[in-house]
Amino acid sequence: MRLRSYFLLFLLGAFSAVAQAEGLRFSLVKTSETETLDAFTVADGKWTEKVKANHVAVLIQHHAATLLFDTGLGRQVDSQFSAEMPWWDKPLMQYQAVNPARDQLDRDGIQVDRILLSHVHWDHASALADFPEVPVWAPYEEIEFTEIATPPAILPSQFAHGVKWHPFTFLPIPFMGFEESLDLFGDRSLVLVPLSGHTPGSVGLFLTLEDGRRFFFTGDVSWRLEGFTGPKEKFWVSRRMVDNDREATRAQLQKVHDLLQREPGLIVVPAHDAAVQDRLGYYPQWVQ
Repeated sequence: MRLRSYFLLFLLGAFSAVAQAEGLRFSLVKTSETETLDAFTVADGKWTEKVKANHVAVLIQHHAATLLFDTGLGRQVDSQFSAEMPWWDKPLMQYQAVNPARDQLDRDGIQVDRILLSHVHWDHASALADFPEVPVWAPYEEIEFTEIATPPAILPSQFAHGVKWHPFTFLPIPFMGFEESLDLFGDRSLVLVPLSGHTPGSVGLFLTLEDGRRFFFTGDVSWRLEGFTGPKEKFWVSRRMVDNDREATRAQLQKVHDLLQREPGLIVVPAHDAAVQDRLGYYPQWVQ
């Protein structure tokens, strides 16, 4: 009788997970793009070729909430960049015309319930001020990083409005080869994992659709998919500029590389890789 009860509970849990994941969809909200040298983005890249890099926010609609993973570039990015980005870094950090995520979503009446940050670097947190009413989820380590980091890593004005931080910690529950994880809705459709290295509290997000397709949003551990398939670090000048802990970042590159060997169907989406993102399409187009 007890075995039968456990089996029924298992079936109810499985049904609940499917029901919650049903209808899950996401869209890449492109807020800007830029062009840079292939060699600047990944070790052993070509100096004779240019690549496109995007600044995106990932809009996610789950039956329980509407989320943004990162914010892209926001309405105030020009003033933020002009006033606080060191002059010697500006040529390397340039971006093109900006179409803020808030403007795109407001036109369609989409309201965001929470923001998740892959990390707090300036180009991922620029639009926090456009969503002052929305709670922002980040690990304690990453929130502390905003208090000690300086430009060009972060721009203090992006946090001056008073962010509604929602700090979280990971649980010792393994997921996809990571020792810790945080299942946002208890249905394994949206699971955060730690990716510390690029910044102390960098995180990645696994998103699993109802049909089993699984996507892994990896922030800036690598700017390009080639960094994981190699694995390859960023160009040495680039990594010295942006990676807080080189050895930890290298360990994450290797971990994702190994994961791709085990899970060839996994779709890894680095935050700035336009080649990967172009194949998925952009808002208002949805992946579902």
